[in-house]
Amino acid sequence: MSAGPGAPLRPSDDGALIGAGAAPLAFTGTRLQARVDAAGIGEVLVWGSGRAAAVRFEPVLESSSLEVTPNRWHAAWPGGALTVDASLTRPAIVLRGHGALPTLRLTRPKRIPPGFDTAPTRAALADGHHVSSDWTHTLLRAHDGVVGTDGRVSFGPSGVVVLAAGADADEASAAAAWALADPDAVRTELCAHHDRLRAMLWVADAELQSLALHGLHAAFSARKTLADGRFAGFAAGVGYAMPPRTYYRDAYWTLQALLPLAPELALEQLLVLARGVHADGEAPSGVVIASSAGERSWRALRAADADLARDHPREGEWWADHADSPLFFVLLVCEVAAWCAADDLLERDVDGVTLGARVAAILERVHAGVDAWGLASKPHSDRDWADNVFRGGAITYLQGLYHGALERTAALVAPRDPARAERYRQRAAALRAGARERLWRSDLGHFVAFREPSGRAESHLAIETLTALRYGLADDAQAASVLAALRARLETRHNRGQPFGDWGVMCAFPPYAGWVRLRGKSRFAYRYHNGADWPYWDGVYAEARLRRRLPGWRYPLTRWWAVGLEQGRATPVEYASPPFAPGSPSNAWSAMPVAAMLLGGFGFTPNGFVRAPPWGDSGSTRPLPGGGTQRVRVTGERLEVELDGRPVA
Repeated sequence: MSAGPGAPLRPSDDGALIGAGAAPLAFTGTRLQARVDAAGIGEVLVWGSGRAAAVRFEPVLESSSLEVTPNRWHAAWPGGALTVDASLTRPAIVLRGHGALPTLRLTRPKRIPPGFDTAPTRAALADGHHVSSDWTHTLLRAHDGVVGTDGRVSFGPSGVVVLAAGADADEASAAAAWALADPDAVRTELCAHHDRLRAMLWVADAELQSLALHGLHAAFSARKTLADGRFAGFAAGVGYAMPPRTYYRDAYWTLQALLPLAPELALEQLLVLARGVHADGEAPSGVVIASSAGERSWRALRAADADLARDHPREGEWWADHADSPLFFVLLVCEVAAWCAADDLLERDVDGVTLGARVAAILERVHAGVDAWGLASKPHSDRDWADNVFRGGAITYLQGLYHGALERTAALVAPRDPARAERYRQRAAALRAGARERLWRSDLGHFVAFREPSGRAESHLAIETLTALRYGLADDAQAASVLAALRARLETRHNRGQPFGDWGVMCAFPPYAGWVRLRGKSRFAYRYHNGADWPYWDGVYAEARLRRRLPGWRYPLTRWWAVGLEQGRATPVEYASPPFAPGSPSNAWSAMPVAAMLLGGFGFTPNGFVRAPPWGDSGSTRPLPGGGTQRVRVTGERLEVELDGRPVA
């Protein structure tokens, strides 16, 4: 996507986005992702395998109106209209139109992926065209259209054309046959999906409803499978597909919105991530789960790049030894145990090693490296969430995660092993004392970002230090001070020291000091880790204000979304800042603001607790860990709760 703004979009009451022009929309599902805009359907990818063929619109659409809902793009113009629906569960896209419609042209992938030598081929069918390659197969078939030359297909009287893809010809053919047999099947699937998401979280406020609808879709549709149905983990976003991988960190934040609504999905992800935890407690940034074609391409890529191979020494792992991954794993174990009411989760065996053994190994590994103040010490590297920043020593972000891992594991193991629980609590107490002495700056009113073993510190205000609040490292006074500082300095509406006006919440200010080694996108002020607005951190910030019933929650919750809509962005993006192109569209962990609404606004907990959120008329339906379905409705300040249809006092 370009850095420049597109035509604005506005939210309707049901969460749909309305605008003029033809803003692009990212399609995401278990097997397929793609991008539709006025020029056609591009960036088509079969999960686990690679790029598939694309479709061009000839001529390019000149839409006068547009309506967007998750995986549905409807454009209209004088004399015609086109709806493009992408299935959530199968690699199929249905195009349905009427009036003056463009010709569709199936185009071959431009690049041959590493590990392959033969270019894709294209051939005509009786009702369309197909493109085949050694890594994917694509079909463009018209229900009753006209087949032209050079990959072209024209709409027939029914106005239906199907684009289907697959890891092989069988998968693509099955998806095409399914969609052609019932062209309404994808529409029916999407309508049910949208209704389900609105039942999970509905809000009378149109801006909040649109954020909830599109955010929940980004999270749910990040769940991926391979052609054989094997679960392939939760993807980070559209921009993180090859090699196909699932992250510890990104998945953790994605699942915060899903734990209260579909906790079984978090358990599924946990078991996949467990396989990447080493016996000594080390874990990579992510786990690679691919088809045979995807594995072949990943091997070839590593073989051709010595630097890449050094950072990725193991075939099934993405970026070895990340400091935060093991801690996110421990936190996820504890949260899954609570939300799934799985008291025996630590005894769950994965490849011959229990989850409890993996948790213990992680906590002992971190403890073995603590410094003289009891703080977790990270080797000097770029291996945590800020992976364009080289830093080492005591990092506040990591201390918060470590504190939460210690306290929550202590609570989980206490009934069976009180001595171990007490040991973890003592370590947590030492961690709090060390953070107060080494990382807290009372003169600044916030924690420093990190302090190196030499004593030198990067003392700018960083939104990542919110982990200290979320996981109990900060005391009440420190928390209040940090939140006041964030409001004054990271909310761009209040910060006149940054040059771009009111555009959201910066992740850091001022930019990193000159002595800090940066690489890639973070070398530029206000870009990436060096000051961009990250919606997932906005969600963590909004949640902190909502949990404490503090005013000012709406700005971090929605400003990033409003700015995106003003610039024609129809899905939650990974990050954004005015001078630079935004990050990945339909980014899964950018659903964290929805988690803030559920966990902070409604106050949902595993035991069924709920309270009225500050935004008024709204509601939610969710399962309870102990069984039953809880329905919540808020009218004004009145809260009504039902369990399996019966009112609860």
